[in-house]
Amino acid sequence: MRDIPRISKPPTSGKAGELISRDVDLMSRSYRRAFPLVVKRVEGPVVEDVNGNRYIDLTSGLGLLPLGGNHPDVVKAIRDQLSELSLYNPAAAHHERIVELAEELSRIAPIRGDVRFVFCDSGGEAVDLAIRAARWHSGRRAILSFIGEYHGSVGEALAASTDLKPRRLLAEVSDILYFPASDCENCPLGLRPEKCGARCVEEMRGLVEAVAPGDLAGIVFNPLGLGRGILARSERYVAGLLGAARDLRALVVADEVLTAPARTGRWFALDRWNAKADLICLGAALASGLPIGVIAAREDVLDLEPGMHEQSGGNVLSIASAIATLRVIRDEGLIERGERIGRRILRRLRDLVDELGAGWRARGVGMLLCLEAAGGDIGTLVSELFRVGLLVWRMGSAILLAPPLNIEEDLLDRGLELFEEKVREFNRLSRAS
Repeated sequence: MRDIPRISKPPTSGKAGELISRDVDLMSRSYRRAFPLVVKRVEGPVVEDVNGNRYIDLTSGLGLLPLGGNHPDVVKAIRDQLSELSLYNPAAAHHERIVELAEELSRIAPIRGDVRFVFCDSGGEAVDLAIRAARWHSGRRAILSFIGEYHGSVGEALAASTDLKPRRLLAEVSDILYFPASDCENCPLGLRPEKCGARCVEEMRGLVEAVAPGDLAGIVFNPLGLGRGILARSERYVAGLLGAARDLRALVVADEVLTAPARTGRWFALDRWNAKADLICLGAALASGLPIGVIAAREDVLDLEPGMHEQSGGNVLSIASAIATLRVIRDEGLIERGERIGRRILRRLRDLVDELGAGWRARGVGMLLCLEAAGGDIGTLVSELFRVGLLVWRMGSAILLAPPLNIEEDLLDRGLELFEEKVREFNRLSRAS
């Protein structure tokens, strides 16, 4: 892999350009592609396009491939399942694999009390159903969400998202309250987390009591506030948020679609604070990219009447892939490895920030990290990184790094060296202009 990354042809030339033109002619403008390439294959952290270019993917396929592409154990599990049973509607009959995955998840999900599961086809569907379940269980309507967070493009998940205005235009008015997301490293109130007493939580409580007294069904949040980057949240803040939810008799819906499994150096991001939720939502990362959504919740919350929610969600191929993904993470020690390597990446990013000067910030946990830019057009930097063969994830003014949990360390180091070189160059040009 010494020749990776390798860019030998313009990624939109030749056959790729023809395919992109056909795509533009047929697909809705609502589709956005993070990278102007036509993918041919993905092996681990290496993406190869139809022109033979090879890239280091520091995004894990925008978060969907925690083990990178084509992990042999995952591929074998899918093939074995395909040879036995490729599809059967879970609403029609019981299936061993679904029970097996539910048992695996029940051992690790940070849920208060006994846990029950519902399977669907995406993380967005999981958040949508979790919000509906919170309303059904509580008999209340209002949901509190945080400004800047994204939860999906389906129904109530879309309504709870605030980071992309065009998507909100598709959502019906839906009794959602929006409150500023808290960032304990950059407190909008100018306070320090060790002394603030979680004042932002008290202000949130005041909003609820003023606008929706006695009517809050749930609070939906991403433990790391993903949407415009990564938010630093203290243990005091998380404890305060969960305590406020209990006082308000509201359910806590944790959106772990991008943070689980094992992305943050724990099975779930909530585990970093020893916190537990009432409902937890998972998405395609659980199944190494195959379509799946899972809601894990307290038994009484998902005590839905028979027929209240039944669909074809929980395809057995996705289930088999999810079981294999969890076992690889456990058997290869990838949680511990991700924590160790993530700390090393964060140290490198913080050393880079010290070198770059004022306005830059590095943060993250486990194998989910970001570098926030001081200024300039961050899109220019992302494009330059792509030009030299690095795939990174732009979130607002931040660049998110989420490499596969099992990425080879020499390949990771090569990618980070190239990343640091291009960031330094961008910083020099930005300060000179």
